[in-house]
Amino acid sequence: MAQTLTTCPRCQHQMTANIQQIFDLHEDPSDKEKLLTGQVNMAVCPSCGYQSAIGVPLVYHDPEKELLLTYFPSELGLPINEQEKILGPLINKVVERLPLEERKGYLLRPQAMLTYDTLIEKILEADGITKEMIQNEEKKVNLLRQLLTCSEESIPEIIKQEEAQIDQSFFTLFTNIQASAVQSADDATRKRIKAIQDVLLTETAYGRELKKKAESTQKAIKDLQDLGDKLNRDTLLELVLNSPDETYLQTLAGLARDGMDYQFFTNLSGRIEKASSDEDKKKYTEIREKLLEMVQQIDAAIAGQKQLRKQVFDEIMKEEDLEQGIARYARAIDDSFLEIAQSELAAARKNGDFIRSGKIQKLIDTIEKMSEMPPEVEFLEELLQKTDVAELTATLDANKEKVTGDFKKILDSLIAQLQQTPDQQQELLEKLKLIQKIINL
Repeated sequence: MAQTLTTCPRCQHQMTANIQQIFDLHEDPSDKEKLLTGQVNMAVCPSCGYQSAIGVPLVYHDPEKELLLTYFPSELGLPINEQEKILGPLINKVVERLPLEERKGYLLRPQAMLTYDTLIEKILEADGITKEMIQNEEKKVNLLRQLLTCSEESIPEIIKQEEAQIDQSFFTLFTNIQASAVQSADDATRKRIKAIQDVLLTETAYGRELKKKAESTQKAIKDLQDLGDKLNRDTLLELVLNSPDETYLQTLAGLARDGMDYQFFTNLSGRIEKASSDEDKKKYTEIREKLLEMVQQIDAAIAGQKQLRKQVFDEIMKEEDLEQGIARYARAIDDSFLEIAQSELAAARKNGDFIRSGKIQKLIDTIEKMSEMPPEVEFLEELLQKTDVAELTATLDANKEKVTGDFKKILDSLIAQLQQTPDQQQELLEKLKLIQKIINL
């Protein structure tokens, strides 16, 4: 990434900025998110702290959607022929990175975007996000901003007037704000977020439905946990047949898919045949059909995820620097990825391909090393195992060096998160508060 010098428009001091001109999803899929979220080409003045966007010529390439876009800032004031001299080498670099068999006709017709906004709109439009959708999203952002700044007494009335805006996308925005507030030490902001949430969940149709689904999900989780060692095909079948709603059934399917095998569905069909009334027979039949569809969707999602993880595995294995590859695809490295890695390792060993098996083993070892639990989290888990105050106090006294600033931040953050959902995990919340209290004595 190149650097450039620019002048702060506020205090006129010189400031350095890292700039990126090529956003090539063939090379780095995360480039799209960087561009859309404004994470690039920003300068921060070391003197006054002013943050400023840097206007630079850009080339955006998305081979999957066959998009090759260019943008040249009008404020640079260069004629078309000079613009082409600057953009040409950037476009050539994108094309040269592609294998010959992947070079298609769209690469010969780059689309020039006259403004930065039209560049962003074009990228979003390719994802099915229209200008109208963006405008609707802006209305929701403005509503959220209004709720965060108005008097607390006026929150219910504003929400009532704007209930048409309260939908899934609004709650997605609200959840993002909520997550940021949880990490903040600002009690006033957290209190305001909680007040807005309470009104949304009780005074809007979408909020009430969301709350109902959340409660149904928690009930399904609790019912499974309460069974403990008694969880088997028969007890699981009873939960399924007594499902109060589809959300409850969906949660059971997601958490207990392994128990819903051929024998389970045979038992379910048997219960349908033995139903004491036509009403029960109809109810059980509908549950079976819904459950079969849910299980098929889960299996299809798992198969699709494994296919994607295999593609990620193959890409990382091409890297000379495994750590760099792991960092690039960190979001895709999960249990499914590790299962594929173990399977590929076993196959390589069976085939006597010791070079490949050695690299796969190094990949697995590197992931395990990079995934090691931070010592602060490990110590917190140790404290949570203590059963009484005396034992907890003794452990903290004996490990004062482990109660670092980072440990306190993690503890404060966990408490703040749990306080946002006070009806759940109350025992854990009280235990964390006790640890916090002992530390502060």
